[in-house]
Amino acid sequence: MTQLESMHILYPLRIPFLPSSEIYWLYILGALSIALLLYMLDGNNKTQQQSLLQYLFPKEIYLHPSAITEYKYYFAASLLNILLLIPAISSLPNLADITCDYLTKITHITAPFAIAHPHWYDYGILSVFLALVGDFAYYCYHYLAHRNSLFWEFHKVHHSAEVLTPLTIYRGHPIDLGLSLLINTLMLGFATGIWVYLFGNQVSQILIYGVSCELFLFYLTGSNLRHSHIWLNYPYGISYIVMSPAQHHIHHSIEPKPYDKNFGYILSFWDWVFGTLYIPIGYEKISFGLAKGESQMYKSTTNLFVQPFKAVWQSYAQLFSEHQISKNQVLTNQEEYEAEQ
Repeated sequence: MTQLESMHILYPLRIPFLPSSEIYWLYILGALSIALLLYMLDGNNKTQQQSLLQYLFPKEIYLHPSAITEYKYYFAASLLNILLLIPAISSLPNLADITCDYLTKITHITAPFAIAHPHWYDYGILSVFLALVGDFAYYCYHYLAHRNSLFWEFHKVHHSAEVLTPLTIYRGHPIDLGLSLLINTLMLGFATGIWVYLFGNQVSQILIYGVSCELFLFYLTGSNLRHSHIWLNYPYGISYIVMSPAQHHIHHSIEPKPYDKNFGYILSFWDWVFGTLYIPIGYEKISFGLAKGESQMYKSTTNLFVQPFKAVWQSYAQLFSEHQISKNQVLTNQEEYEAEQ
């Protein structure tokens, strides 16, 4: 076995030690710290004599059959993504260079507002600009994944979770993840190309441990609570701008009232602008999963991979069958008409 192959096999075990991973140990520690603060501030837990361990890691959540399937799926999906998906996305042409070169070619101008000696705020502006573009790209695909019947079949894998754990973030079908990464890569590449064309390439994004600063801060300040049993709702005004863990819980709800709401990742601003925002006033008891018991079709690791393909095949087979029936009916009517003539 080569060293490279060994690295791939061990990749799922390395993920908690990669700052680019949402379940990086430091981010998990940040989420646990916030959960501990919530526990200390919530007198109701104490009156029920619920221990801190029970509050943080309830058995009914972390030993739920849906969660156990999720643990198994995490290893299989992680290996598939690192072996196939990530290399495929990485091999895409550099859209930033293509965009910059094209704009230069048609305008015959190079960096009209070039920043030769960047200041700290130039780095900050670029970081904010790319953060907004990346978050908008996520919103666009996430909205499309819920509204397009084909994409939804693959996105269902994520929503089939009947309980939420930090590993739910990895409960995504490779096709779903690939489409999301593709749209994000294209939009960020196009936006970066415009920036470089206008201002040159002297300014870079602010990174912390190799991760964009906005993502690092988002991950550190409790993003893992989005996929957990712990309810954290932000003040009403802030919830119009930043997506709270509670709002993401709402997104996973099978209840009809908040259905297809809160598509944003870091920001809820896009949901506010496009009319898909739902802000809970207080605590809401939520059932997770797919409506009409459809989560039962995603009980095993194999089904999480295969079920979307089955559903797409059945859907298109039905459409083809209906088309044939309609076509035969038209031919029959035409033959009857000709016989009458």
